[in-house]
Amino acid sequence: MTEGKAKRMWALPGAEFIANAAAIMHGGSLDTYAMPVPCYLIEHPKGLVLFDTGCSPRMIDDLNGYLGQFASVIRLRFSKELVVDAQIRALGYKTEDVKYVVVSHLHFDHAGGLYLFPNARFLVMANELRYAWWPIPEHRLILNINDLLPTRNFNWLEIDGDFDLFGDGSIQMLKTPGHTPGECSLFVRLPNRKVVLTGDTTHLRAALEGEITMPGDVDPSAAVASLRRLKAIRDLQEATLIISHDPEDWAEFPHAPAPIE
Repeated sequence: MTEGKAKRMWALPGAEFIANAAAIMHGGSLDTYAMPVPCYLIEHPKGLVLFDTGCSPRMIDDLNGYLGQFASVIRLRFSKELVVDAQIRALGYKTEDVKYVVVSHLHFDHAGGLYLFPNARFLVMANELRYAWWPIPEHRLILNINDLLPTRNFNWLEIDGDFDLFGDGSIQMLKTPGHTPGECSLFVRLPNRKVVLTGDTTHLRAALEGEITMPGDVDPSAAVASLRRLKAIRDLQEATLIISHDPEDWAEFPHAPAPIE
């Protein structure tokens, strides 16, 4: 198999939710902590790739208007400097420089900035768009239609299985459903390491190691299978898993403007 490499990657800080582990892992602690909500920008010879788009800037000025009744259970730290487009500009790029946006899934904390990249090509796993546009009733609060409406005429590509973006093995979408029908992770081969950005396939290290699902997973059996797949990739391919919402993982890696290489 070809072993191309991405040049570098940046972990872009975003919003923080004040949350507890019980909300994102069965049997988790009720103690609160600051849960990071980052995005990742990857430089490849064929163009910039963005993995997830974080929270909508509307949450900064009008949380109640954006989330409705769900706003009452959200405690948020966020600023305009942390919106994904501002962070990309801080690195010296324009939003138009982002050629591809890979969507882990379409919950509001990952899809809030989709509309900022109208010229990009969007890649998403099959069944995720249908799930987001017509959610099951109990998931309507975490799927914000206003994140999706501006993207209706965007250049979307639905992928039904693992996908090698550039055919060189450097950036690969991995099908890891369970949290949502089209949840995906992203394998990235960098000059000095291999990483897997897990999206919300898992939220915490403890959940990964214990193969513990979270309240609200659409398919707990598939979610456990996806956790096992991630651990196998970590162990057999010597890849580092980066669990976006885990504060320990967030503290372990460089944040923009410092790259991960």
